[in-house]
Amino acid sequence: MDQNDIVINMKKSRYNLEFKLFFRSSSSWIGIVVLLITGFAGLYFGKTFVARQKAVIEKAALLQKKNTINNINHFGKDIGLFFFHNKFTLANAPNNWAAFANGQRDINPYLISVTMLGLEGQLYDTDINNPVSLLLGNMDLSFVYIFLFPLVIIAFTYNLLSEQKESGIWSLLRAQTNQSFQVIWQKFLVRLVVIFTVALLLLFIAMLYLELPQDFTFLSVTVLILLYLTFWFAISFFFISLGKSSNFNASALIAVWVLLCIVIPASFNLFLTWKYPVPEALQNVINQREGYHEKWDMAKDVTMKPFFEHYPQLKKYPFPEQKTFSWYWYYAMQQMGDDQAATSRFAIEKKLASRQYFTNIFAFFFPTIQTQLGVNKMAGSDLDTHLGFQQAVRKYHEQIRLHFYPAIFLNQSVDNTDIKNYKLEKYNPQEIPYIWINMLSVSLLTIMIIGATALNLKRFNN
Repeated sequence: MDQNDIVINMKKSRYNLEFKLFFRSSSSWIGIVVLLITGFAGLYFGKTFVARQKAVIEKAALLQKKNTINNINHFGKDIGLFFFHNKFTLANAPNNWAAFANGQRDINPYLISVTMLGLEGQLYDTDINNPVSLLLGNMDLSFVYIFLFPLVIIAFTYNLLSEQKESGIWSLLRAQTNQSFQVIWQKFLVRLVVIFTVALLLLFIAMLYLELPQDFTFLSVTVLILLYLTFWFAISFFFISLGKSSNFNASALIAVWVLLCIVIPASFNLFLTWKYPVPEALQNVINQREGYHEKWDMAKDVTMKPFFEHYPQLKKYPFPEQKTFSWYWYYAMQQMGDDQAATSRFAIEKKLASRQYFTNIFAFFFPTIQTQLGVNKMAGSDLDTHLGFQQAVRKYHEQIRLHFYPAIFLNQSVDNTDIKNYKLEKYNPQEIPYIWINMLSVSLLTIMIIGATALNLKRFNN
C-alpha cells in the first residue's frame, strides 16, 4: 500500500468517525426528523390546497354548461337578455408545481367568470377569504426549504469551533497538528452532506407524490434550492470563522435569519405599498361605472359614435335609432364604460409592473426573497403569471364580444348561435420561465461570503 492509499484510508476513517459522532447526537436526529415531518406536511397541505382549486375549476366547468342551458330556457326568446346573464369562464388552472409552491394563488383569483357586459367591473371579483387565514398563509414544501432548513443548518453548525474551544479540546488539537481546521471542516462537510441528502430526499418524494415531471423546471428548482442551502452554510461558516463563543454565534445567526426571512421581506412589502400605491384601482371601477351609467341620460350618438370608432367593422349592422332602448345601444354603453376606464386601467398595470421591476432589483441582494420569487415563478404562482392571466381574460372577453355581437345586433335566435359549444377555458402561459438571474444572485452572494470567510480563517491561523 503506497502513501496515497494510506492518506485516503485515513480520510475515510475520519469521515466515518465524524458521521458516527454526528448521528449519536439526539439533537441531530431531532433536526432531521423535524425537516422530514414538516416536509411531508408541506407536501400534503400543498397538494390539498391545489386539489381544492382543481375541484372548484371542474365544478365550474359543469356549472357553466348547466347555467347556459338554464339561461336558454329562461331567456332564450330575447338574445340580448340571454347574453346579459350568461357567463363565460376562464381558469388559471394550477400545474403540479403549484402544490410545491402555492405562491400568490391564495390571494389572486384563479377563476374568472365574465358576461358580455363591461369587463373592468368583473375582472377583480374573487372569493371572500378569512383575512386571518390569508395572513398566516398556506404551508407548502417551498416554505420548509426557505424558512425551516436554514434554522436546522444553524442548529447543526453554530458551535462546531466554539464548542471545541470552550471544552479545551481546541488548544490541545492546535498543539498536536498544524491542520486543526481540517477537523472543523470535516465536521462541517458531514452536516452539509446530511442536509443535502434530506433536501434531495424530499425533492424525490415530492417528484413522486406531486407527480412532478423530470424536466428543465425540476432541474432548475433543484439547483436553486441547493444554492440557497449552500448560502446558509456559507453564512454559518462565516460566523464560525470569527472564532467567537457559541452564544454569540447562535444569537448572530438567528438574528440574520430573522432579518433575511422576516424583517426585510415585510419591510420591503410596506415600502412597495408606500412607493407604488394603487388608488387607481378604486378609480378604475368608478370610471367604468360612470362611463356606462351617464350614457343613459345622453343622446345615443354620444355612445354610438365612439363605439363605431372602436369597432368600425360593426357599422354594417343597422342601428335602430328610433327605439328608446335596444341591446345594440346597451352593449355599446357597456363598452364605453370600459373605454372610459382605460386610463386608470393602464395606470394600474404600470404601477404593478413597476412594483415587479423594483422587486426584481431589490431581491438581487437578498437570497431568501430571490429563492422565493424563483420557485414561485417556476411553479406559475407568481404575480407575473397572474397578470398574464388577466390579459388572457381580456382577450377572451373581447373574442366573445366580437363573436356574438352580430347575432345580438341582428336580433337572431339564441338557437342559431353556437353558444352550447362554449365551455370553460383554461389559461396556458406560453412563455417558459427562467430563473438563471435568481441562481446568479444566490451564487454571487455565496461566493462573496466564502471569500470573507477565507480571509477570516487566514487571519485566524496567523
